[in-house]
Amino acid sequence: MGADKEIIVALEFGTSAIRGIAGKKKPDGTIQILDIEQERTTDAIQRGVIYNIDKTTQAITNIVERLNTNLNIKIYRAYVGISGQSLHSAGNYISRGLEMKVKITPELVDNLMDNNRNTQYSDSQILDVVPQEYVVGNRTIADPVGIQSDQIEARFVNIVAKNTLVDNIHKCMRMADIEIADLFISPMALADVLLSDSEKRSGCAMVDFGAGTTTVSVYNGNLLRHLVVIPLGGNNITNDIATAHQMEFEEAESLKRKYGIAYVAAESDTPQQLAISNDRTLSENELQNIIGARQEEIILNVWHQIENLSSRLLSGIVITGGAAQLKDMPEAIKHFTQFQKVKLAKSLITTTDVGAGVTTPQGNSIDTLIALLMHGENNCIREATDREETPEAEPADVEEKKAEEPAPAEEKKPADAEEKKEKPKKPKGPSLGERISKWGKAWANIFTEPDED
Repeated sequence: MGADKEIIVALEFGTSAIRGIAGKKKPDGTIQILDIEQERTTDAIQRGVIYNIDKTTQAITNIVERLNTNLNIKIYRAYVGISGQSLHSAGNYISRGLEMKVKITPELVDNLMDNNRNTQYSDSQILDVVPQEYVVGNRTIADPVGIQSDQIEARFVNIVAKNTLVDNIHKCMRMADIEIADLFISPMALADVLLSDSEKRSGCAMVDFGAGTTTVSVYNGNLLRHLVVIPLGGNNITNDIATAHQMEFEEAESLKRKYGIAYVAAESDTPQQLAISNDRTLSENELQNIIGARQEEIILNVWHQIENLSSRLLSGIVITGGAAQLKDMPEAIKHFTQFQKVKLAKSLITTTDVGAGVTTPQGNSIDTLIALLMHGENNCIREATDREETPEAEPADVEEKKAEEPAPAEEKKPADAEEKKEKPKKPKGPSLGERISKWGKAWANIFTEPDED
């Protein structure tokens, strides 16, 4: 299949919606978005974790079918992002004492990595590993190979999640009859394309404000230092509004989006009265008080994760995600944390080529989905569906002539004919799925997940 026919497909499992995207990588490295589809979810996914297998499977099937129909393709696999409240980083140290001073070899470093990957965590598994530094003697260095020492300590950041987080993704994709091309850690994939090399090097915190969760990723020295998913998001604000004024979630969400402000310095002396259901009104001041109280809680939870590292965040805090679109969100963070280097990330939509007829939401709500697409490397479709249709039957007299003619001798195919058929390109190195299988099950999550349905 030629490069012009190669299409990459990615799926994101969010609390508010499951989204699918299809696109192409152009020769200059940019991405062309061909189509975006989504299914709204209410009780299938909670805080980024799949709880209703059947509903999630049906949503995947619906999304894939619409992509197939709109683009006249046949999707058989997709790249998938992993997020969810149990996802977090865990620091680990592996020390090795040597009998005498020897030159540290690549084999010794690899052995330390293997020992780290074999670390066991209860009910959880290691999804990825980010090597940090090595302590050799009294020196902390990035690469110890070639140095003589009788002692070495390797420091790692393991990305860990509960087994059910990954298992349920595999179940749903298998039931939808879609292969997993590879599994990506969603916040890490997003940081790779959203943050600049300078921001990662000098230090910054990327905060992705979602519907059900808020993800904090801290970078310094070009390395991920800390990752955690906080089980609070924009839906908590919406629920507070709905509960306080006895209205449907959709109405509360509409009020929040239209009139909501993340931080208001002072109440209005003449607040607007907002019309709500059942011929009632809601004071604008009261709405902002509800939003502000929950927004403060979410921001302070974020600050708790990064406060001790704030002096190393020379590039500040970069915010993204659907819930980050609430008006004056950077100002709210500055007020509640007294940390002044805060900015809203530029949407990835602005750096991509969006195909004609493709509807894209405003802001950063699909940045993670685009990031997953940008990380995909291999074609995810088979031949176009019109080529799979059964050919029309030939006229009867043609069939009769064929019956009279002797059957041609069966052509012998070279033994290696099948091997010469074009095969999908394999990802470089072992996939995350293979690494998950190798590394085994892992440590309990720092946050408590709700029981599965």
